Amino acid sequence: MRIWTSHLDQLSNARLAELESLLDETERTRAARFHFARDRRHYVAARGLLRERIGCALDVSPTSVQFSIGPRGKPSAAQTNREDRSLRFNLSHSAGWAIFAVSWDHEVGIDLESRARLTANSDEHLSGLAARVLSARELSLWRALPDDAARHSAFIRAWTRKEAYAKATGAGVFDGLREIEVILDAAAPEPSLIITQPCDRAPNGWTLHDLDAPDGFAAALAVARPRG
Repeated sequence: MRIWTSHLDQLSNARLAELESLLDETERTRAARFHFARDRRHYVAARGLLRERIGCALDVSPTSVQFSIGPRGKPSAAQTNREDRSLRFNLSHSAGWAIFAVSWDHEVGIDLESRARLTANSDEHLSGLAARVLSARELSLWRALPDDAARHSAFIRAWTRKEAYAKATGAGVFDGLREIEVILDAAAPEPSLIITQPCDRAPNGWTLHDLDAPDGFAAALAVARPRG
């Protein structure tokens, strides 16, 4: 398992041009559709860096990496199988930062969220979001936390953990997140396990890890546990 973070806004124009040269025609077409230049830069940088990391793992040129979309919408690389091993990857980007995960043989999902984007919302909005994301038991625990700071911290950690899991399984935003129950806390980050999960989606179980993240961000990783 390898994990990288990158500050996309600090990449030079020359480096961005180098990364753009790695993209295929579909990616370049999508990049051109972004209305704001900053969004376009972030997309180009994230996709180019992902190609570099996958190419390095597979020992192929980044330009030769071909992506396909699975039945649940999760991307994969056409060259993932090598000597009976399977390469899995995921990426997330938020507010100018990106985080990447590449793993052999274990499905992964990763999520990065800006705390500023969360705290910019009103408490009423956050309460509504919590009701859409947290299970009934989590929501009860969350509402009982002593203050807004504790609730903000606990929510963003629950959110990133659930989003990492949803991305690992190919689920969409808000698709069954209330069915997934994680350890809800506002303490220092530590690994945690999903308590309950839809058995048809992940029969072998998943491990969730809080990750070190840039200041002002939260990040989490979901990894499929080996088949027993």
